[in-house]
Amino acid sequence: MRKIFFTIFFLSIVSMNFSQDLNSAKNLLLNNKLNEAKSVLEKIISNDKNNAEAHFYLGKTLIRMKEFEDASDEFETATKINYNNADYHFWFAQAMGQDAVNSSIFTKIKLAPKIKDEYMKTVQINPAHVQGRMGLIGFYRMAPGIMGGSMEKAYSEAKILIGYDEKLGHYQLATLYIADKNSGKAEEEFKFLESKYGNSKDISGFYNAYGYFLLNNSRFNDAIQKFKKQVELDPSNANSYDSLGDGYLAAGNKTEAIAQFKKALELDPNFPASKKKLKDLTK
Repeated sequence: MRKIFFTIFFLSIVSMNFSQDLNSAKNLLLNNKLNEAKSVLEKIISNDKNNAEAHFYLGKTLIRMKEFEDASDEFETATKINYNNADYHFWFAQAMGQDAVNSSIFTKIKLAPKIKDEYMKTVQINPAHVQGRMGLIGFYRMAPGIMGGSMEKAYSEAKILIGYDEKLGHYQLATLYIADKNSGKAEEEFKFLESKYGNSKDISGFYNAYGYFLLNNSRFNDAIQKFKKQVELDPSNANSYDSLGDGYLAAGNKTEAIAQFKKALELDPNFPASKKKLKDLTK
């Protein structure tokens, strides 16, 4: 009886240590100490190869280190240990997608159906997984038909997404209509979002997309108004001023464009887009 007690006690201590190590690795990852996080996670896995969470966070560490193929292997292992975790499948798809970006056409063809399958598993396990839905929409929109792409399926997924996140669903519809060169429908979606959510602090990025949509349709003054709204909602973001500068520049107002690019650099002296445009304009 005493032997059993000490065995249970020992195992509980080991489990506690692994839990502490995992929390330590998460904190290291959060603070961008990637090599240290990787080392801790590899140590946990060497002692417990079936620790799905450790494989998952090692995958997230490797993806931040741009080691996409190795990250894919870790996420795949996590899905095999715990199939019913939607996040594991989502990040497996993300890692393969990143790996495909700079790969040969043959690798892209090989990975495409796997990427789609993992996004589909994500939303099958958790239908309300918003990132998974967005990943699937992006896949259907970007992939050629021969690799499983389909605008019809992308629209269908965007409409399903509306039921889980109305803002993101309508925003995704807008981007699909833009890709389809259907400006009228795209603007309908933008106007709906502006009328219902236009003053929400978390929608400032929407005004950025709306502004560039108008800019690309040569509606310069309308675009400037949207960029001004972005600045109003997110005044501490250098990109807000950079976009407003683009609006003024497109409208031919170089003086005001320069002023906005300077404001962007006051917030972020290394903001590359504003640095380049300001340099070109002040030669």
